[in-house]
Amino acid sequence: MAHLSLVAATGVRILGAVALTALFAVTGCAPATRLPSFTPREDVPLAGLPTGMRGWPQPSWWKRYNDPQLDHLVDMAMRGSPDLEVAEARYRSAERAIDVQRAQLRPQAKGYVDASHGYSDAGLQGQIPSSAGSEANQGFQLKPGSSYSNTGVAAALLTWDLDLWGRQKAAVAAAVGQANAARADRATAGNSLQYNLVSTYFNWQATQARLAVANESERSAATYRTLVEARVHAGLDDPQLLDTADSQLAQQRGNVAMLSGSSELDIAQLAAIAGVSPQEIGQLRALPLPAVSSQLPGDARLGLIARRPDIVSARWQIEAAGHGIDEARAAYYPDVSLMGLGGYLRAYPNLGSGTRTDLTLGSIGPSISLPIFSGGRLKAEFETSQAQLDTAVANYNRSVVQAAHDVAQQILTLQQLDAERIQQDRELLDSSSQLRRTGQRRKEGIEDDRTYLSAQMQRDQQIDAQLQLQGQQVATDLSLIHALGGGYRADYVPPVTAVAKDNSR
Repeated sequence: MAHLSLVAATGVRILGAVALTALFAVTGCAPATRLPSFTPREDVPLAGLPTGMRGWPQPSWWKRYNDPQLDHLVDMAMRGSPDLEVAEARYRSAERAIDVQRAQLRPQAKGYVDASHGYSDAGLQGQIPSSAGSEANQGFQLKPGSSYSNTGVAAALLTWDLDLWGRQKAAVAAAVGQANAARADRATAGNSLQYNLVSTYFNWQATQARLAVANESERSAATYRTLVEARVHAGLDDPQLLDTADSQLAQQRGNVAMLSGSSELDIAQLAAIAGVSPQEIGQLRALPLPAVSSQLPGDARLGLIARRPDIVSARWQIEAAGHGIDEARAAYYPDVSLMGLGGYLRAYPNLGSGTRTDLTLGSIGPSISLPIFSGGRLKAEFETSQAQLDTAVANYNRSVVQAAHDVAQQILTLQQLDAERIQQDRELLDSSSQLRRTGQRRKEGIEDDRTYLSAQMQRDQQIDAQLQLQGQQVATDLSLIHALGGGYRADYVPPVTAVAKDNSR
């Protein structure tokens, strides 16, 4: 790429005329911006879903469960998560990038200092042509001797890019957009961490509740097997009934082992998420699972755009891409700067001779750098910036649609699980009634202990199924909270309608 540079301390009128001519010459070469290939969505398709609790979830949404040990685990994880550290480092790097771009708008000064010591030892040899009639040339040799010299130079260059076309300001705005996107990404990492930890914690609580029921069923199965064994040995029952009792007891013991292993895995996963050892988790206390609701915030549709940090990040990416187009387009215009130069030189050409040379110079004036031929680089950079805007809009639309899908899926799943819970409550009520009737007949001597134990194990199966369903409801409720942004709310989200207007200059 060739540049035409003009620096002068005087002749401002002539330079202004040249700059005006150059401006008219290149203005027609700057390409016109176009609208994005895709239309950014301004609403989230959540029509037809129930609404209710306005403003939910809150920023510290896990505290609504009133569980101090859960609060402690979340605080522990938020202090030492490697994922959060990575997201924080990216955000700080993006903030420093803003400082770099803003520095380009300020005057720049560079200093130059040089000192040198020289030594020379010259000698001259040659021949003098002979005179007419002489056959041999006369040789000569001249050697004045060696000499030493010192030279010192000090100079300063001051430049100030006036940014008349807003190229650097657009670069600053793009860096601000990237930093805001990185800040939203940091919130995304925090929300994912909180969701994964709370979800694992309540999975552990559900496992503990199921494990208590499984231990009770194991004891009932062991008692049942003892009764069958006694009757078989007494010749009252078929030995095959003992095999059935053994199989039933083995199944219950296997269920206990499976739940115990799952509980240990949950503790290990909690430690991994929190970034600590399992010993630092400590002894957790089993608590009842919380109740859930299938209601949505009253402002879930438009509010979701400000609630989901991934959507906010995508909006800021659009903002940054829009300013990137401004920056690429401004590269077609002349770069006008103020330049000042000052320097001082002192030289001793022959040390010891008493002679020296002093030189002082200075200049100040405007400078114009005009792109004349770039080999298609400027056009490629401009088209790249347009493509980046298209990509940012497409990613934003995908985030909006995915958010709507996530929220709708969790809401519909909660409604389905709620319907299943009603049916399970009826089945458990029937099973409990049957157990009470069997217990009453056992007291009256009508039924033996085996029938009562069988009814008790059947009731335990219904309780276990209900606990599994409650665990699914809690897990889906947590997924809904995560889909709603986990309590995140942006103070400001740039409007997508400004994309075309901002880039139409």
